[in-house]
Amino acid sequence: MKGTTMLRLGSRPSASLPADLPEAPTRPAAVQLRARRSNRLVVLGVLCACLGALIMAWVWTSTQQSQTVVVMAADVARGEQIEASDLGSTTLGRADGVMVIPAEQASELVGKHALVDLPAGSLPGPQSAGQHVVQPGMAHVGLRLTAGRLPTQPMPAGTKVWLVAVPSAVNGETEPGSQYAAIIVSAVQQSSDGAAWLVDVEVDESSAGEVAALAAVDQIALVRRGEA
Repeated sequence: MKGTTMLRLGSRPSASLPADLPEAPTRPAAVQLRARRSNRLVVLGVLCACLGALIMAWVWTSTQQSQTVVVMAADVARGEQIEASDLGSTTLGRADGVMVIPAEQASELVGKHALVDLPAGSLPGPQSAGQHVVQPGMAHVGLRLTAGRLPTQPMPAGTKVWLVAVPSAVNGETEPGSQYAAIIVSAVQQSSDGAAWLVDVEVDESSAGEVAALAAVDQIALVRRGEA
């Protein structure tokens, strides 16, 4: 039919744009868009870079200042002689104020006596070992004591003890005699025959003769004192 628009069944009328709308401007091909920068991310990146540089500097410095030093591989009580098997080595980083002995000088410790207790895993210093000397006014006496004349608990060097004169069974005496303050010089060791215990003690020089005389006739006992 002329002058009318025919619509098909099931079809929708299409929206047509007005013909007079202006066209959207197009971007020239030579023009590149710039990415937007986040100041926060820039600052975070700089901080991460600085932190990484500091960590690397610390690792490098620690590596450069590490050294191999002597470490105790076994317990050595004060007064005992240090053997080669008692020593080991370990790598130590920077440790200001810690007195150590370089591993290449370990042989200088062998044969010396521990001046302090050196437990396994500790780092001996230059003052930890030396020659066994008797202090002025003091004397060292060696004792051979049978079972029952000394405590059964371990007594390392430096333990404070009493040396007590015990009565002689021959004379029928029962009262204890004199007692002498002493310090164990070296750890107690069992005799080779297993019948007695051997120990060196430090006593006052004036009483050394009496202690030695009592020890010779087996009339002395060792008693551990309480620590002050």
